Amino acid sequence: MSNDLITSQNSGAVAEPATSDLPGGVEQGGFASLPANSARKAEIEAIMRSDFSRYEDEGLDKEYRALIQAEIEAVNPDAGTPTAPTPADTARNSLCSSAAGQKLVYEWERMGGFGTHLANVQKDIGAIVRSVGGNREQRVFIETFSRSVPHSVEIALMDEFASGIPYVQPAGQAEIDIFSKTPAGKLLVQEWGSYAPEKVAIMRTRTLRLVQAMDEDDAADFWAWFDGLETATIMKIFRQLAG
Repeated sequence: MSNDLITSQNSGAVAEPATSDLPGGVEQGGFASLPANSARKAEIEAIMRSDFSRYEDEGLDKEYRALIQAEIEAVNPDAGTPTAPTPADTARNSLCSSAAGQKLVYEWERMGGFGTHLANVQKDIGAIVRSVGGNREQRVFIETFSRSVPHSVEIALMDEFASGIPYVQPAGQAEIDIFSKTPAGKLLVQEWGSYAPEKVAIMRTRTLRLVQAMDEDDAADFWAWFDGLETATIMKIFRQLAG
């Protein structure tokens, strides 16, 4: 996931992961910390000394704290909070670098406010990332997602998480049986019990919306990443989506 969602994208922090085969991560969407950047840090420090009003007005204090945190994480991969939310202004600027991101920002502003939707998405995605393990495993997850999944897919995922639970007709037994063919689906159907028809229908609807929001190549990259996830992580994602 990207800097649209969370703030910790330090390649040094994941250079020697504790678990080398961990899948997926998070890049340009709002979760990751900024990479360590001594030149940018020095630039902000100069502004802080010479024009403190600008330092505060432009939100450079937040960026400075993120850069300090990145330095700490580069030295100690187990330090910090990998899912620390990216500030709304930083996420907005990152998203507005693409037409799809600009459209998402506009729609969120029109439907209750960009900051509100971003915070809700960051909360949901953060819960998924934290489920993979400790700080080091979380950074591996984030970094792998960022390398494997196109930014356009991340925007589609953010939009879907923000869209809320759709109204659905409960799924029939045939659809439930199809969902149960995967290890995660089988365990979730058992867990959901009598709620399974509604939950499976929600998953079907939201998955269809995601597929429709991606082009064929981007969808292939996303499903290749998704299929490599641990069953427990897939279950966490499905739980978040099914409500």
